[in-house]
This record gives sequence, C-alpha cells and structure tokens, in this order.
Amino acid sequence: MSGSDRDGSRDAPRAGVSSQIVRRSLLYAKKPVIVAFIITLLDLVGIVLVARTIPRTTLVLVLFMEGSIGLIAGAAIVFSSTPSISKIGEVTIGTASWSKKAEKHAEKVAGKWFVASSVIILTGFALSMI
Repeated sequence: MSGSDRDGSRDAPRAGVSSQIVRRSLLYAKKPVIVAFIITLLDLVGIVLVARTIPRTTLVLVLFMEGSIGLIAGAAIVFSSTPSISKIGEVTIGTASWSKKAEKHAEKVAGKWFVASSVIILTGFALSMI
C-alpha cells in the first residue's frame, strides 16, 4: 500500500462547497432576486409619485411589510401541500389528492417566495442603515 492510499485522500470528500452546488443555487435564486429588486423599484416610484419626495422611513416600512407578507405566503404554500391539509381540501372542497410530486413542487415555489421576501427585507434593513 502506498502512502497516498493509506490516508484515503482519493476517497475522501472534498472540503468546501462544490461549484455545481453554487451554480445551482445562483440559478435558483436569480429570478427571486430580480423580482425583489423590481418590487423595491416599483415601491420607490409609487412613493415618489404620491409623496413627491423620497421618505426613506416609509419605503423601509413598506419593504418590511411586503417582505413579511411574502414570507407568510411562502409558509402558506408549503403548509397547503402537506398530506393532512391536502386531505382536508380534498374532502371539503374537492381538490386533488396529495402527491409527493405536488409537495416537492410546492416546496420549490415556496422557496422562491422565501428568497425574494428575504431579499426585500434585507433591502429594507440596508436602507434603514443609510
């Protein structure tokens, strides 16, 4: 057995994050981040049109409110795809029965809501510190 085989360096997992994971994460977060900045710009334009000035505190409060609403919506999306809630919906209002595929899709959609809402809230924090 050679020295390099004894320490298991060939079979040991690499430390750190794989570039493929980083690339996937960036592709996943690209659309929510763009949407978050578009929402922020629309809020800014709307406040400027109404107030004729840029009241930073108002913009920050609006961003916090929208971000928290987005987090609540994301949680509702995930919650609505759980087996128990799907069964209640199936029995009471005739929705489709629960499936693992639908749950995975709901988790993916809710994740994008969470990313976008978090970016909006972080933008509000950043603006409040200026």
